Amino acid sequence: MLARDTPAVRHGESESPDFLTMPAEIAVLRRCARAGPLDTAGLRSALECVEDWTALLDAAEHHGVAALLHIAVEEARSDAVPADAALRLRNAHRESAKRGLFLCAALLAVLDTLQTEGVAALPLKGPVLAAALYPDPALRPSSDVDLLVHRRDIAAALHALARDGYALDSRLARIRVPTLLAVNCEVLVRHPQGAPIDLHWEIAQRGFPFRFDPDVLWRSVRPASLEGRAVPGLAPESQLLFLCVHGAKHLWSHLMWLGDIARLARTISDWDAAMDVAAGAGCARPVLLGLKLAHDLLDAPVPAAIIERAAADPVIPSLARDVVRRLSCIPPVEAGIEDTAFNVRMAKRRWDKAKHYAALLAPSQAELQVLALPPSLRGLYYPFRIARLATKYTMKLAGR
Repeated sequence: MLARDTPAVRHGESESPDFLTMPAEIAVLRRCARAGPLDTAGLRSALECVEDWTALLDAAEHHGVAALLHIAVEEARSDAVPADAALRLRNAHRESAKRGLFLCAALLAVLDTLQTEGVAALPLKGPVLAAALYPDPALRPSSDVDLLVHRRDIAAALHALARDGYALDSRLARIRVPTLLAVNCEVLVRHPQGAPIDLHWEIAQRGFPFRFDPDVLWRSVRPASLEGRAVPGLAPESQLLFLCVHGAKHLWSHLMWLGDIARLARTISDWDAAMDVAAGAGCARPVLLGLKLAHDLLDAPVPAAIIERAAADPVIPSLARDVVRRLSCIPPVEAGIEDTAFNVRMAKRRWDKAKHYAALLAPSQAELQVLALPPSLRGLYYPFRIARLATKYTMKLAGR
């Protein structure tokens, strides 16, 4: 679909071709994803410019803002919304609420299970984040439960969850835990009737330029509330660090993630402390990028000095434009291998750039699922990965 000019342009947007060429569908989603009060008049004007409602709803679901769109459409009381589109939005909101309750119950049960085993677990994103930042947790959908666990506790965590019926993929279950720890940074366990649980012991794979020490998060744990229960949460400054690194790692391909930043920005009272946490972790640049995007796209209340610092950076404005162009795509595009080049551009040191490219050749979970090797032959995963990648991209270039 060709991009169309949006009907209402915020103050300051008139000089930005990236905003002017956004499809009307994305303009609608931006209005819904913002953290502040809804501009109902502006939303009604934007809705009247939508030509492809299927494209709008598909994009809303991709970006994780379908429930927000439903609430906004209900509040705007626009006659421009077709009946079938309104029904699909109501269903999306209902399903998000059901899924949220399901994940919340699973998270609380898993935290209890791990606690009995003496395993500390820190929820990342998901129900705890939704409850902290959104008036209704159903407005932020999740697909699984992400937990940070100390590396030393992964074996105990897997054993405890196995007693509750959780299991690794059958192809990964044959791999020894030390190999899993050496090759990956997380592992997914599933339950026949339960929610998927994603156990993390590192923030990212080896070689990622902004792979900070998870102890930064562990040191900032503070009590949070979920369904009336006390659960571990993160201080806003560390939450900002984690969310910005996560968004950059995945090329900010979902508008919901920027909505999280916009809402989190409203809770931060000490911006100097927040930037000190980012700098101490070696992640000032991805945090600046995330804040600039949330400010420019969703009106996040970020101090002018931070936005000026981001604008003065030699690469952040260009990276931000790339993200905006990708977010403007209808239909949406998922991040792929290009996210490596994106994060290489963000890295400052040549050594970090080289490590990130070299990490493409390091074994991943995909190789473990195909080939089970004893620890003594672990080095053979490297040539196997190179051969697998060569085959994969040769076929891709050939159009297969």
